[in-house]
Amino acid sequence: MTMTRYVLVFAVLSTVAGCASKSAGCAGDACKRPDSAQNQLVIWWSPDMRQGLGDNDETPDFTVVPLRD
Repeated sequence: MTMTRYVLVFAVLSTVAGCASKSAGCAGDACKRPDSAQNQLVIWWSPDMRQGLGDNDETPDFTVVPLRD
C-alpha cells in the first residue's frame, strides 16, 4: 500500500470511530431538567446568580417561566 492509502484508511477509521463513540440523549440529572418550549421558557442560572432561588443545599439551577399565547 502506498502512503496515500494508509492516510485514507486512517482517516476513514478515525471518522467511523468518532461517530460510534458519541452518546445520544441525556444522562443522569440532565434528563430530569426541563427544556424551553412554546409555552414555557427555562432560564438557566450561573452559580453566582442563584442566591435567593432556594435554600443553599438544594438551590435550583433553573427557573421555568410560563409564556402567554
